[in-house]
Order: sequence, then C-alpha cells, then structure tokens
Amino acid sequence: MVSRTAVGRLFGAVVGALVIGAVSLLGRLEFLPGPVMTVAFLFGGGLVAGLLTPGTIRDGAVTGAACGMLTALLAASLITLMSLVESSPQYPPFWMTFGFYALVLTAILLPYNAVGGAAGTAVRNGIRRGTAGAAERARWLGIGIGTAVIAGSSLLVAFLGPLLMAPPLVGGFIAGYSTKGGARDGLEAGLVAALFGTGLFLPPFLWTASHAEGFVAGLAGMAAIALGLLFPLLGTAAGVAGAVVRQSFGKGAGDGVGD
Repeated sequence: MVSRTAVGRLFGAVVGALVIGAVSLLGRLEFLPGPVMTVAFLFGGGLVAGLLTPGTIRDGAVTGAACGMLTALLAASLITLMSLVESSPQYPPFWMTFGFYALVLTAILLPYNAVGGAAGTAVRNGIRRGTAGAAERARWLGIGIGTAVIAGSSLLVAFLGPLLMAPPLVGGFIAGYSTKGGARDGLEAGLVAALFGTGLFLPPFLWTASHAEGFVAGLAGMAAIALGLLFPLLGTAAGVAGAVVRQSFGKGAGDGVGD
C-alpha cells in the first residue's frame, strides 16, 4: 500500500515539473529575462515541490530531486520527439538523442532542484528553531559536514586526481553515520548531502563550459555531466554504508536505533 508520504512526494514532484515547464514557456515567449529564467529553471520547480511536501527538510530535498529527474526525462522526451518530427539528418538516432539529453539535464536539474526542495520545505515548516529533536539536529549536522566535504573538494580538483571520487564517499558516509534509523535513513541522508554538495561543486565546471571555447569547454561540460551523475550515486551508497555501520555499533553498545 502506497504511503501518504510517497503520494505527497509524487504530487509535489509533478507540480514542480509543471512549474519548470511553465517557466520555460514564458522564457521562450520572452516574458522573463534570461537570468530570472535560469534561476527559476534550476531551483523553481524544486522550491514548489518542497512547499507542497509535508515532513522534514530532508523530505523536501528528496521531492525536489524527484522533480528534477522527472523534468529531465520529460524534457529529453520532448526534444527527442521534435527531432523525429523534423527528420533532419543532423540528429542521431532517437534513442541516442534521448539518452544524451536525459543524462545532461539530469546532471544539472537533479542537484539544484533538491536544494530548492529543501528550501521550500524549510519555508513550509516556518524554520522554527529549537523544535527539532537531538537526533534530527545530529542528522543535519552530519549532512552539513558531508555537504561541505563534497563541495569543498571543488577547490582541490587539480590535487585530488584519481582520488576525485573520494569526497562523495567520505561526505555520504559522514551523513549516513549521523543517522540512527538504519539503511533507509542513511540512504536519504547520503543522497541529500551528495545533492547539496554536488550543487555547490558544479558551478565552476558549468561556468567554464559556458564561457570557454573548444576543447576546454567540451572537457568541462563532460566533467560536469559525469560528476553530476556519479557524485549523488556514490554519496547515496556511502550514506547507506555509514548508517549500517552506525546501527551495528549502536546495537553492539546497546544504543538502539530509534530516533
């Protein structure tokens, strides 16, 4: 049986995706200036999804991420359909067109809409300080540290080299370890930290891809897409691992697993 939380998340994600579609249409019709449309496109759908999501800020972030994923798939489908209608030889096969745009848009829309979703739910809850329990505060401290680890690694890209995949693993593990509800809580905490961290990590790559030329621009764009997809996956997996380790230690110490 589908829970009310799942239904609420689905509703928020769908409405958020519709908002992004409306913003894109207004931009096409030149009712919105470019900078406003860009900010609304990246964060607006997630913000609306978060406003419609009951629960914690973490719930809003997950709903915003779902909104970004849904929007990316719908936009990729629309672009693919247009390529079929035009039947231009410049387009690759439809499945390649869909796969390319789905990957690119997912890497961009998923982390930023997650941030928007968290902000929306924070507004919904009135950002009431002191109402969260100790477990919730510890969870968000862990998520904050994990986010900082992932985002801060963007300053050390040139030095990390082959260790570039370490920050999402470390950050996700810290976020997951801060929870006490088991693998599911660890999954969500790792995902939220990874999405927030990725959203803060990617701007230098996106700026380079937009302003540089030739090989540098292409390399920065490919790196942004690859890291935008890999970081959330690695952070989520590490979050589960962190929660499982915390839970096993807690059981061994008689700590329990409840919030």
